[in-house]
Amino acid sequence: MSGFSFTYAPLEAGHIRLLRLEWSSSVSGVPDHPAPDGSIKATLEHHDLSSPSRPPYTALSYTWGDEKERLNPPQTLNVVAPDASIKTFPILQSNLYFFLRQVRPDPSPADNGAISRCTSHVGYLWVDAICINQNKGGEGEKTAQLKIMSQIYASASRIVIWLGHAMDVYKRVATASGNDQLPEISPTSLSQIVDQVDCACLEAVTRLSYWKRSWIYQEASTPNVPREFWLGGHRLSFEDVHMANSVFHSHMLELGLNAIPSPSPFNVDIAYLHELPRLRQKGEGGLSLLDLMVKTNSLNAGEPSDKAYAMLNIARDIYGLKPGGDDDVFSSDVYLDVACLIMEMTKELDVLLFCSAGQYKGLKSWVPNFYRFVYSVPYAMRGVYDAGGGRLTGEKPRFSLDKNEKTLSVWGIRVDTIVGVYPSMRKPLQWGDYTSNTEFWQPIFGPWMRSLARFIFSQPDGSVDEEAYAGGGTVSEAIDSALAWGMAPGYGTLRRNVGVAHWPLLEQAQACANDEEPKEISVKTRGFQDFLVQASAMAVFRTSNGYVGTGDEKIAVGDVVVVIPGLAVPLVLRPIPSYEAGGSTDGPRWRLVGPCYVTGMMDRQWPWRRGEQKFVII
Repeated sequence: MSGFSFTYAPLEAGHIRLLRLEWSSSVSGVPDHPAPDGSIKATLEHHDLSSPSRPPYTALSYTWGDEKERLNPPQTLNVVAPDASIKTFPILQSNLYFFLRQVRPDPSPADNGAISRCTSHVGYLWVDAICINQNKGGEGEKTAQLKIMSQIYASASRIVIWLGHAMDVYKRVATASGNDQLPEISPTSLSQIVDQVDCACLEAVTRLSYWKRSWIYQEASTPNVPREFWLGGHRLSFEDVHMANSVFHSHMLELGLNAIPSPSPFNVDIAYLHELPRLRQKGEGGLSLLDLMVKTNSLNAGEPSDKAYAMLNIARDIYGLKPGGDDDVFSSDVYLDVACLIMEMTKELDVLLFCSAGQYKGLKSWVPNFYRFVYSVPYAMRGVYDAGGGRLTGEKPRFSLDKNEKTLSVWGIRVDTIVGVYPSMRKPLQWGDYTSNTEFWQPIFGPWMRSLARFIFSQPDGSVDEEAYAGGGTVSEAIDSALAWGMAPGYGTLRRNVGVAHWPLLEQAQACANDEEPKEISVKTRGFQDFLVQASAMAVFRTSNGYVGTGDEKIAVGDVVVVIPGLAVPLVLRPIPSYEAGGSTDGPRWRLVGPCYVTGMMDRQWPWRRGEQKFVII
């Protein structure tokens, strides 16, 4: 950046930079921090992260903020070079600048505040925006530092979680709890602890952009390192904040859902950051990396790959991987690395339930877009299906990975071919990005169902009669099951083998066949909300053997339904001709279109091992 003279010296492998604030001298000779012109003075030193002589330091966990929060013009960091000359560095992030104004240099050179709890004086600091070369041309260093990020935080003497807002209610409630001065839990006790002003302040903390950063889960959940919340002028231990947050939660439970105050004082992120360090310690409860990726899906990152890097650092703790070792999972294709790690460590293929033919085109079809998952009904409901017989037999899917060729080979049973496709009612969106307003959906849903009726009950001679279904029962029952994904009304109950919502498609088709105006199906009918959540963004299809199902909106005629032994949900695969990109003359290749629901195929109905074959998916 023009006007600033600081340039980074290259870092050796395994080294980090540490920032050490210094007092500036004012005109009167009295030490100042920051200087009267707002500038901050510091040294920036290189240290071997693994060296016993490396000084103790404080690691900062904070949010950079968006473009609107950038300082214009930037504030100045005066970096004292080894030759005592001053090199100027731009501080662009307002949130970081306010932290550096709040913190204080050591009162004396011999003191090191990094080892003191809840003090504003610090010795050495590690701050990513300054200690990592973020400039153009520094990408190689940034990647190397991301690989050791979990080590950087794990080696710190303390972690400061900088929120930037002044609040003392956590301290007050934690102190009262520690002194047994809280009221007994009752329907009125919460209002005695926190008033509406307190609740509004607590919600303001909950809404901070800090909680939307993917890196906070890696940084603020580092095991065995003291953590502190800095809220403006208040400095609180993580233990105090968690204690107060737990008090809020326990008292809210007594109130019941209909009486919980709004705004709510409870912060779910603080609760999870209390639990996550224990889970990160290998053998102390376990944690699914895929579940972690799902849970953090709504978080943001400056670069799409950063979210995966942050979660992979946690995975190292979960799986006992050593950074830089033979099992280091980082490469230039981080999403593929994540998918491979999940499959190799779990011996499961559940990650495939997040794949979609409509996802980012730069990915292999068997690698999900980990930055923004499309909400996966199959993944959420996998525990109630058993198409591959795994729940019955305990069998795991058979598969192999070729990381050089970037292919996934699975062994499965090709059970049917898709011969007809009816488009989805709506385009797939992120979870929650649609309205549930019935007036909005009625003019869309009514015509869609009328056309679907003609698709399901299409007969050449014009007559429309109920038919027996290939998988048992009737066609009407089969399509009802497919549109509900086999679930009873009431999303979230996951109840099967009880009545699903019924849609009068047969009556619609019969009215159309008789040139009559069919009675419109109302969105206020019980079951519409379930359909809206579960299947409205999916295509409906028929197979050559008379089965009906729902699946990815990109399903096409000629795709095949495959059951993978050990995988609860069937998959739709697309054959790739040898003359097309990705095809091979050495054997068939396939693309994964996505998971699917087929009425009559969800509970291991197929003769076992019948025609099992190897599918090489690209």
